[in-house]
Amino acid sequence: MFKNSYQSGFLSLFYAIGSKPLQIWDQEVKEGHVKRVTDEDIQGTALELAAESIANVYIACPADPSKTLGIKLPFLTLLVKGCGRYFSFEVALLDDMNVRRRFRASNYQ
Repeated sequence: MFKNSYQSGFLSLFYAIGSKPLQIWDQEVKEGHVKRVTDEDIQGTALELAAESIANVYIACPADPSKTLGIKLPFLTLLVKGCGRYFSFEVALLDDMNVRRRFRASNYQ
Protein backbone atom coordinates (compact mmCIF):
# COMPACT_ATOMS: atom_id res chain seq x y z
CA MET A 1 0.00 0.00 0.00
CA PHE A 2 2.77 2.47 0.95
CA LYS A 3 5.67 0.34 -0.28
CA ASN A 4 6.36 2.49 -3.34
CA SER A 5 5.71 5.81 -1.57
CA TYR A 6 8.42 8.09 -0.24
CA GLN A 7 8.40 7.76 3.55
CA SER A 8 9.92 10.24 5.97
CA GLY A 9 8.84 11.91 9.18
CA PHE A 10 5.38 10.67 10.14
CA LEU A 11 2.77 8.65 8.29
CA SER A 12 -0.77 8.86 9.66
CA LEU A 13 -2.88 5.74 9.16
CA PHE A 14 -5.84 6.99 11.13
CA TYR A 15 -6.94 10.50 12.00
CA ALA A 16 -10.45 10.80 13.48
CA ILE A 17 -10.79 14.47 12.55
CA GLY A 18 -10.25 13.83 8.83
CA SER A 19 -13.16 13.70 6.39
CA LYS A 20 -12.75 9.93 5.78
CA PRO A 21 -10.88 8.50 8.79
CA LEU A 22 -11.63 4.86 7.89
CA GLN A 23 -10.86 5.15 4.17
CA ILE A 24 -8.13 2.46 4.19
CA TRP A 25 -9.62 0.46 7.08
CA ASP A 26 -12.00 -2.49 7.15
CA GLN A 27 -14.78 -2.39 9.74
CA GLU A 28 -16.32 -5.48 11.31
CA VAL A 29 -19.41 -4.79 13.38
CA LYS A 30 -21.28 -7.92 14.44
CA GLU A 31 -22.98 -6.12 17.31
CA GLY A 32 -22.31 -2.65 18.64
CA HIS A 33 -21.08 0.36 16.68
CA VAL A 34 -18.18 2.28 15.19
CA LYS A 35 -18.85 6.01 15.25
CA ARG A 36 -17.19 9.39 15.60
CA VAL A 37 -17.79 11.15 18.89
CA THR A 38 -16.62 14.36 20.52
CA ASP A 39 -14.09 13.66 23.27
CA GLU A 40 -13.95 16.24 26.06
CA ASP A 41 -10.36 15.38 27.10
CA ILE A 42 -8.86 16.06 23.69
CA GLN A 43 -11.52 18.62 22.80
CA GLY A 44 -11.99 17.05 19.41
CA THR A 45 -13.31 14.15 17.42
CA ALA A 46 -12.45 10.56 18.30
CA LEU A 47 -13.52 7.17 16.98
CA GLU A 48 -15.57 5.05 19.37
CA LEU A 49 -15.77 1.28 18.92
CA ALA A 50 -18.28 -0.22 21.35
CA ALA A 51 -19.94 -3.60 21.85
CA GLU A 52 -20.85 -5.94 24.71
CA SER A 53 -17.93 -8.16 23.66
CA ILE A 54 -14.76 -6.67 22.18
CA ALA A 55 -14.66 -9.54 19.67
CA ASN A 56 -17.82 -8.19 18.03
CA VAL A 57 -16.46 -4.89 16.74
CA TYR A 58 -13.06 -4.00 15.31
CA ILE A 59 -11.24 -2.12 12.57
CA ALA A 60 -8.31 -3.51 10.57
CA CYS A 61 -5.78 -1.98 8.21
CA PRO A 62 -5.16 -2.71 5.43
CA ALA A 63 -8.74 -3.64 4.57
CA ASP A 64 -7.49 -6.64 2.57
CA PRO A 65 -5.80 -9.03 5.06
CA SER A 66 -3.67 -10.58 2.31
CA LYS A 67 -1.92 -7.24 1.69
CA THR A 68 0.64 -5.32 3.74
CA LEU A 69 1.08 -1.61 4.36
CA GLY A 70 4.75 -1.59 3.33
CA ILE A 71 5.72 0.99 5.95
CA LYS A 72 9.46 1.24 6.61
CA LEU A 73 9.45 4.00 9.24
CA PRO A 74 11.15 2.99 12.52
CA PHE A 75 8.59 4.19 15.10
CA LEU A 76 4.98 3.36 15.90
CA THR A 77 2.89 5.76 17.98
CA LEU A 78 -0.56 4.91 19.30
CA LEU A 79 -2.98 7.06 21.28
CA VAL A 80 -5.64 4.87 22.90
CA LYS A 81 -8.20 5.87 25.52
CA GLY A 82 -9.96 3.06 27.38
CA CYS A 83 -12.82 5.18 28.82
CA GLY A 84 -13.18 2.87 31.84
CA ARG A 85 -14.26 -0.08 29.70
CA TYR A 86 -12.51 -3.20 28.52
CA PHE A 87 -10.45 -2.71 25.39
CA SER A 88 -7.87 -4.52 23.36
CA PHE A 89 -5.73 -3.77 20.35
CA GLU A 90 -3.27 -5.72 18.28
CA VAL A 91 -0.54 -4.62 15.90
CA ALA A 92 1.19 -7.12 13.60
CA LEU A 93 4.52 -6.19 11.99
CA LEU A 94 6.95 -7.81 9.60
CA ASP A 95 10.42 -6.83 10.79
CA ASP A 96 13.58 -6.28 8.74
CA MET A 97 14.45 -9.99 9.16
CA ASN A 98 11.05 -11.00 7.68
CA VAL A 99 9.84 -12.21 11.07
CA ARG A 100 6.20 -11.48 11.86
CA ARG A 101 5.85 -9.75 15.25
CA ARG A 102 2.55 -9.25 17.04
CA PHE A 103 1.95 -6.78 19.86
CA ARG A 104 -1.23 -7.10 21.90
CA ALA A 105 -2.47 -4.87 24.68
CA SER A 106 -5.64 -5.16 26.73
CA ASN A 107 -6.96 -4.23 30.14
CA TYR A 108 -8.67 -7.54 30.93
CA GLN A 109 -7.63 -11.18 31.49
